[in-house]
Amino acid sequence: MEDGCEHLEASPIGKCAICGKTVCSECYRTIFGEMICDEHEPLEEESAWELVGLYADSGSLAEKRFQLEENGVVSIVIEGDEEAIELYVPAEEKDDGYAVLRSSGDESNFCAECKIQYSLEMEMCPICGKRSADSDAESNRIDE
Repeated sequence: MEDGCEHLEASPIGKCAICGKTVCSECYRTIFGEMICDEHEPLEEESAWELVGLYADSGSLAEKRFQLEENGVVSIVIEGDEEAIELYVPAEEKDDGYAVLRSSGDESNFCAECKIQYSLEMEMCPICGKRSADSDAESNRIDE
């Protein structure tokens, strides 16, 4: 199969939500309801992932994922409950993923305690509930 698995007889059924490679009916797996290729089998369990971003819209997610990938951190985007869009990285790469997002320079809220980035539209950390104004502005918000 071109740009994907090695199962020549199998039918392609979609693209890997992590790397975009073609996935066939023989080798696909799922995580968070999304299809992934067998190359990412070690990440098949939801517990292998950590949330690093929560957004109201998908506006700049492609750029965020590109920045993560450029820094060696794989990611997956999940449409969460209540129309929120969630960005996950492998659990062992959470600190690196958070650091990449912090260094991106875009206007976002950050929670240093939970180590997540979240949309400006969200007035408080969706995990711990701290308001961005309740904490040190430098550690929670970047307005450059």
